[in-house]
Amino acid sequence: MANFNGKVTIEVTFKNMNVPVGFGMTDAIIYHNCSEQIYAKSPWTKISRSIKNDNFKINVLKKDIKWD
Repeated sequence: MANFNGKVTIEVTFKNMNVPVGFGMTDAIIYHNCSEQIYAKSPWTKISRSIKNDNFKINVLKKDIKWD
């Protein structure tokens, strides 16, 4: 086991996401859906892979990880 410190920058792009407007939760729904898609792409995900949506693209832009 090793200790790591760092920062990972992930970009999520999406098209045609249907989100209800006017409930004051639009941003929260978008953030949740983006986070869920990142997790669905993980090889260790515990959620169903059927949740993966082709409308989302996930890119790791920058990794700055250091080992103690």
